[in-house]
Amino acid sequence: MKVAVVQLAYADGEPVAVRRDRAAHLVRAQAGHDLVVLPELWAPTGFGYLGWAQAAEPLDGPTVTAMAAAAREIGAVVHAGSIMERLASPGAEGKTLANTSVLLGPDGSTLAIYRKIHRFGFADGEPALLEAGTEIVVVDIPGGGPRVGLSTCYDLRFPELYRAQVAAGAQVFLVPRRGRGPGSPTGRCWAGRGRWRTNAS
Repeated sequence: MKVAVVQLAYADGEPVAVRRDRAAHLVRAQAGHDLVVLPELWAPTGFGYLGWAQAAEPLDGPTVTAMAAAAREIGAVVHAGSIMERLASPGAEGKTLANTSVLLGPDGSTLAIYRKIHRFGFADGEPALLEAGTEIVVVDIPGGGPRVGLSTCYDLRFPELYRAQVAAGAQVFLVPRRGRGPGSPTGRCWAGRGRWRTNAS
């Protein structure tokens, strides 16, 4: 299985639509790979808490739609990193935002959705703004690929999640990490026990 991990740096003033086009271009450039993985929260930016509500979108919004089109174009499974999802209704804590990963098939269909369970922060940031996910997500990669478990980087501090994924048959963990802004190295994405860096743009 040939895996590409896309690094995506961004400037704070860059319009989301421009960054989305760049991300789609980088995904299309990975033609020939079986799986392409993007960083966590690359569109709304990983630490731009104040802009998350404005940047939030539904699962059929422009970011997932653009990544699905790129997946279809190259015929690859695409882990679209994660988006700031605007939930259809408030969750158990009364919040309407979630840090949500979407895994897309080579035909652009949605294979799996994972809402981040372990939120980063204390009195502010993710716990104050986002609903926590509740579902452990494990899914088969089409075409005879491995069975993968979905999570994001802060989840790595909670091994019980990965024990549950292994119990559900996971052979590989897909764990995107949020990127960083100008002047800092971009975040890396993890897949299984290895780490691959293919693009920084």
